[in-house]
Amino acid sequence: MSAVLRTLGVLSLLELVSVLALLANLATVHDETVSRFLGPAHGALYLAVATTALLGRGLARRMRIGALIPVLSGPLTVLSVRRERRSA
Repeated sequence: MSAVLRTLGVLSLLELVSVLALLANLATVHDETVSRFLGPAHGALYLAVATTALLGRGLARRMRIGALIPVLSGPLTVLSVRRERRSA
C-alpha cells in the first residue's frame, strides 16, 4: 500500500471520528467548549483529507470526488481506501 493511501486512510478516519463527536455533542449537551476546540480540528482534518486526495498521485477519481463532499468525506474516503487496498 502506498504512503498516500495510508495517510489518506488515517486522516479520513480521524475526520470521521471528529464529525461524529461534533454531531454527538450537538445532539446531547451542546457544550460550547467542545465545539470551540473540536470544530477547528475537524475543519483542519477535512482540509487535509481534501488536499491529500486532490494532490495525491495514482488515486481514483471516485476517491478524489468523495473526499470533497462535506460531512461524508470521511466515510466515503475510508471506504474508497479499503476498496483500493483489496484490489492492490
